[in-house]
Amino acid sequence: MRYLVADDDPLVCETVESFLGRFDDTEFCLKTGDGLSALQLLTEGSIDAAFLDVEMPGLDGPGVLRALASRVPVVVISASTDFAVQSYDFRVTDYLLKPLEFPRFAQAVARLKETQSAAAPEQGRLTGNDIFVKDGTRLVRIALDTVSFIRAEANYVEFVHDKGTTLCLMTLKRVEELLPENFVRTHRSWIVNWRRITRIEDGNVIIGTHRIPVSDSFRESLVKALPVLG
Repeated sequence: MRYLVADDDPLVCETVESFLGRFDDTEFCLKTGDGLSALQLLTEGSIDAAFLDVEMPGLDGPGVLRALASRVPVVVISASTDFAVQSYDFRVTDYLLKPLEFPRFAQAVARLKETQSAAAPEQGRLTGNDIFVKDGTRLVRIALDTVSFIRAEANYVEFVHDKGTTLCLMTLKRVEELLPENFVRTHRSWIVNWRRITRIEDGNVIIGTHRIPVSDSFRESLVKALPVLG
């Protein structure tokens, strides 16, 4: 799950991020302190669920909910119950009162997951050669056979292909689950297209002028994926 927490109190953001870190399926948690940034991130479509404060500078929580066209599940977090009744007009998933406590927070996460899984169709590995990668507000078309490797960069992944590079807000683990089987993990931060490999030597995969590390934990799976003779 990919989360966003929007609250102008950094301590609340840190608390939400820490709580979410206790769940194995948490991919990342982005943090922001204002409603305008939250709305932009939610509109980009890379967030599965959000925790949204009521009072924030620039654009408050209700303002974000009014402007949000997508059906991202939202949990409202607030120090008071003033917005509690009205919040359900926006079909929020839950309403948490500050200070946040983990048992109650875990209940809200469970509800978010139920809402998100009910709305999202199951997706297996991609088929076909062309994909569209969401790079900010753009959808960039990439032919998979032109992709040399994918590299993790914080909460983003970087697709390196014949036309350059494209960034996408998702995790390397999720990319690995979706790409065809000729894309193989060589390192916790790297996936390579083995059809583009020139050679493997000295603990590195060579693709053109790029030297990509092969860690011990992924060496065996890489070799098994290759059509090796001799």
